[in-house]
Amino acid sequence: MPNPLLKNFAPRWIIFCFDISLISISFVSSFFLVRHLSVDFPHLAVFWPGLITNLVISIICIVTFGIYKGIIRYSEIKDIVRIIKFAFLQFAIWAVISTADTKNVLSGEVTLPLLVINLFAVIFILVAFRLLVKEVYFMALSKPNRAHRTLIFGAGMMGQITKKVLEQDAKLNTTLVGFIDDSHYLIGKKLEGVPIYSAHGDQFTALLRDKKITQLYIAIDRLTVERKIAITDLCAPFKIKVNVVPHANQWSGGVFQKNQVKEMNIEDLLERDEIILPNDLSKANYKNATILVTGAAGSIGSEICRQLIRHNVKKLVILDQSESGLFDLEYELKQKGMHYDGLQVEVASVRDYMRIKKIFIAYQPDIVFHVAAYKHVPLMEFFSSEAVLTNIFGTKVIADLSMLHNAKKFVLVSTDKAVNPTNVMGATKRVSEIYIQCLNDRIESNTEFITTRFGNVLGSAGSVVATFKKQIAEGGPVTLTHPEITRYFMTIPEAAKLVLEAGKIGKSSDILLFDMGKPVKIIDLASRMIQLAGLVPGKDIAIKYTQLRPGEKMYEELFKSSEEFAPTDHPKILRAKKSSEANPNFYSLLNKLEAAAISHSNELITPILSKMLPEFNHAPNKLKKAPTVDHQIGQLPISVS
Repeated sequence: MPNPLLKNFAPRWIIFCFDISLISISFVSSFFLVRHLSVDFPHLAVFWPGLITNLVISIICIVTFGIYKGIIRYSEIKDIVRIIKFAFLQFAIWAVISTADTKNVLSGEVTLPLLVINLFAVIFILVAFRLLVKEVYFMALSKPNRAHRTLIFGAGMMGQITKKVLEQDAKLNTTLVGFIDDSHYLIGKKLEGVPIYSAHGDQFTALLRDKKITQLYIAIDRLTVERKIAITDLCAPFKIKVNVVPHANQWSGGVFQKNQVKEMNIEDLLERDEIILPNDLSKANYKNATILVTGAAGSIGSEICRQLIRHNVKKLVILDQSESGLFDLEYELKQKGMHYDGLQVEVASVRDYMRIKKIFIAYQPDIVFHVAAYKHVPLMEFFSSEAVLTNIFGTKVIADLSMLHNAKKFVLVSTDKAVNPTNVMGATKRVSEIYIQCLNDRIESNTEFITTRFGNVLGSAGSVVATFKKQIAEGGPVTLTHPEITRYFMTIPEAAKLVLEAGKIGKSSDILLFDMGKPVKIIDLASRMIQLAGLVPGKDIAIKYTQLRPGEKMYEELFKSSEEFAPTDHPKILRAKKSSEANPNFYSLLNKLEAAAISHSNELITPILSKMLPEFNHAPNKLKKAPTVDHQIGQLPISVS
């Protein structure tokens, strides 16, 4: 453990005294040098006034530039620049005094050659002092067998900054073994005395093995997902902890600190690069608007609110049934600068027409983001009446009141499970989509009704990621339903940005969604999560298969075959226009569905939904339970809701 004295900063007065002493030594040395080291007593007697004058000038210049205020062990170029400025100011003052003091009362035996020698001597001795202290400090802290032998991926500016942060914090207990980089121009060279190794294939693997690496920091602004996956795959067999240095624009106050480093997580290994939407494009759309967000306490709803407060909205109304969730969100938004009079909290159910009506009368929202819904597929198979009442008729309440009170836009958050649904949850969301599209056809409607549709959201409440994390933390087993299940994935911020972008570029009857790339096999998702925990799938964590749960599909779709594709202003956002298919009995069946749901006649709901949606192919998966089997290879899938 390092000496406790090394953890404390030296008081400024001590540094001040050291600097004054070194400056005085420099001045005396310059005097001897200019005299060729031959000085008699009369010359020394005349020299004393100059030494005292130099002391006064030095104190004035030191205070002016504050060269004693820096933390010596963290000395950088800017500290050297301050010393140079100090030395030149001292030289300039001396030049003025020497010119004005014709009788040598203050300057004594000080001559121009002495001042020139002293100028460079002061710079040298003060800089050397700081570098020496810095080197001694880090040598005192260094230990050949420190706990974490570390590599930094990236020998650029971020890599250098990461190196400084690691070296300056003794608590990290880190020995920096080297940098690794893809650039052939850098490999084999040294950066600040630290070697740069190749990040390619066998050379990288040999480095990890031979140097006994325990930690790796990725310090590159934009590294592709494919490259991140390749790195983690190489590190996994050695149980190396992979950390990510955030992008420079995410540093607090523009300064990188160790607490901003995060461990590589599954969101970083999403098998496509995150879609970036510039917030500036939607700011004008929401500035000075009154916005209602239902389901605001949920994962996506709360993220929509976080992003909205950066758009200078006039009033933000957050609505949810969860009073605890709303309380936490209200506190968070106010901590982030949301004005008290601009934030309104409403505890209410979207199914309660009279309650919601009062909210619309009170606030007259310009834009409505309807996020509230039941989303858990297997549970809604058993509680289908609740799914219908909330997902369909809760949506109907919010949509009808939006139209009645002339909201400019209504944005529905839907799901890919609404496409050719095989479960009650997906079917209810599809009925909701159809209903709000029908509202656009009404002559009296001044509201644009828009749908956003996306896949599974990583990290949301009840998501597969949370389930896997819990199972891994408990030592397994990780349970999966089928080895071939695939899903589309996106992050919570991406999902929220899509909803906000839909409110900007969406038109009546649009269904907007991201180009989400290729679907992810859940078996691969789980394997990578186990690896990120520093464990070996199938060895350290057992993997078991069960069976498909009620209502689950093997794969998800984003568009119906009857929906027309159309481009948008953003290359990664797709638009599906309203389907030409129409059920003439839609509204009469909707009334029957409402009656069945109110009476909680669950046995009637699925047949009615099937009549409303010809594409609804209900797959309850109520098969005889299959025996669980161990998965020995180390890859896995799961159901995702």
